[in-house]
Amino acid sequence: MADDGIQKEKIALALSGGGSRAMAFHLGCLRALNQLGILQRIEIISAVSGGSVIASMYCTLDGDFEDFEAEARKVLAQGFAKPAIKKAFTSLEGLRTLACFMVLLCASTVGYLRRLFRWGLSFLGFRHSPRKFTLRRFASRTTILRAVFSDLFRHKRLAELRDDRPKLIVVACELRSKSAFYFAKDVMGSWRLGKSPAGNTEVAHAVAASAAYPGFLPALDEDLELEKDGRRKSERLILTDGGVYDNLGLAPLWPDRDKAISLHADKYDIMIACRAGYAAELSPAPRFWSTRMLAVIDVIHGRVQNASMGRLFDLKKAGVIRGFIIPYLGQADKNLAFPPPDLVTGESVSNYPTDFSAMSEEWIDRLSKRGEQLTLATLQEHLPHLLQTEGGI
Repeated sequence: MADDGIQKEKIALALSGGGSRAMAFHLGCLRALNQLGILQRIEIISAVSGGSVIASMYCTLDGDFEDFEAEARKVLAQGFAKPAIKKAFTSLEGLRTLACFMVLLCASTVGYLRRLFRWGLSFLGFRHSPRKFTLRRFASRTTILRAVFSDLFRHKRLAELRDDRPKLIVVACELRSKSAFYFAKDVMGSWRLGKSPAGNTEVAHAVAASAAYPGFLPALDEDLELEKDGRRKSERLILTDGGVYDNLGLAPLWPDRDKAISLHADKYDIMIACRAGYAAELSPAPRFWSTRMLAVIDVIHGRVQNASMGRLFDLKKAGVIRGFIIPYLGQADKNLAFPPPDLVTGESVSNYPTDFSAMSEEWIDRLSKRGEQLTLATLQEHLPHLLQTEGGI
């Protein structure tokens, strides 16, 4: 039996992005924490993109952990690509998306012709007053995916998140304010724009916003009435993948956030940051502008994540947090102090993509087992006192 000090420790869990790969890896991490009795003590789960899908399933669906895992494996085996394609051809949302595409295409064509005509007038010496016209994207591939998520989460709203599960924060990025946008059971919003009650918002909406990976899924464009400094104002929100702001999901958990201006700010003693990415590798030399820009984004993305990891070390060194672990898919196996004899190696799981396509049973087993093994190994090395709790080893 653990002492009272250990029992009173506040534990936070962050689940990174990474599509279905992240879902499978995080499933194994959650399985290990559940078997050890640690998952039941976690107070908050902060999740991004693929991590937000698996976290929302855990915090929304009925049943025990075994029921959750069975549903998660079923969802991974099916994927989201085929259900989304089916929705596109058989649902009202699919018709809305087609209509939106046609309207935007026509508007773009007309806009181009108008610019060409105005250029011709300017060339001939005529002056003109340009008129601004903005057409909003009201439906897209992202809203189709949101409809698929809605079926998965049984159309439940944030207010219906389970009370017997950790508090869930789904992280998205708001592009106009360049800030994180947090969805939780009670309140959603951004420190820059304000907050709003979240109860009537569907869980699927939060997850779709968090998973709207730029370049593949358009950002959600909506208006929302937000309160800031005692005043209410309608704001236009452009919500995209939370990984744009913080792909590790640690943003809501930093201890130096000011409760007076930040949403869901609190302090935690232990942080568990599950990272479903790979270590940096040499890539082909970028030759064209597009490939150079992608390489630049990869470098920035990697440096930001490394800085977040470094911040955890600094917080522990300063005594601000008691400890942390980072179950990391791209972990260098040789650095593990307690590798299991049947370790699923990093090499055997390398290069699985970050999409939402169907996953084979072999890959589900491989990725989830590595998540389970790395969680246990890092706990043994860095937080052994947690294993002394009831249900531990």
